Amino acid sequence: MNFSPRQFLISLLALAIALIDVLFVISDSADFGTRPLLVRAILVDVAILASLITLYPLFRFLQMHLTGFVLAVCLPALLPAFLFYLLLLPRQAGEGIEFTQLQNSLISDSSSNGIVEIGFAYPIYTPTVQFQNRELFTRRVTIFLRMVDASGEEALFRGVRAIVPGSGLSVEATVQGMLARNDGYLFNPLTLPPRKALTGRVVFVISNAESGALFTEALRDAQSVQLELRDPQTGELFHELPLNRD
Repeated sequence: MNFSPRQFLISLLALAIALIDVLFVISDSADFGTRPLLVRAILVDVAILASLITLYPLFRFLQMHLTGFVLAVCLPALLPAFLFYLLLLPRQAGEGIEFTQLQNSLISDSSSNGIVEIGFAYPIYTPTVQFQNRELFTRRVTIFLRMVDASGEEALFRGVRAIVPGSGLSVEATVQGMLARNDGYLFNPLTLPPRKALTGRVVFVISNAESGALFTEALRDAQSVQLELRDPQTGELFHELPLNRD
């Protein structure tokens, strides 16, 4: 089978386009999930079509001309993406964001039992939670911890942010800088691609408790403890999850 320089360059260019497109779709699922469904189908089909163009010299070797190649191979190969994103996916999609508590964790200085020494009194509460975006598009949410004590008094804690504004060395900035070096911690706002699970430890600085022991007692005796997912811009409440305090 002979390849002309032109055929070789076209196949090489098509292969590069296919690889770039596939890497974008796979590696940046959050950004891909913000695209309209029609655009997602087109992006997938770009990779499919580029891959077929890469293989076109093989089809020519099988005595298939360009017209037959387009009609018999390309068009049928492009249909499944449109059917999936425009028909099947909307029917399978659910509503809202599911999140499940997997584990309780507490980091504090004197009561941490040697887990982590953070150098200041505030306990750091890091429950492990799994998030599942059941919707069609990527969602960004901010997570809060709300506690109501035995007397009915409420305390609301926002999860530590990934980017803490200001140049001062705050407790939040110190905790973020310390824990961001470790895998598995999640910081506000959370980005949740569609139809994918995100699992990690959400970080709360419990600023009204001086030790982990006091916070553990308050957590145990509270009337209610729940996580809240809110819109980062408007503060609108999306979901609530009562926490297991065992």
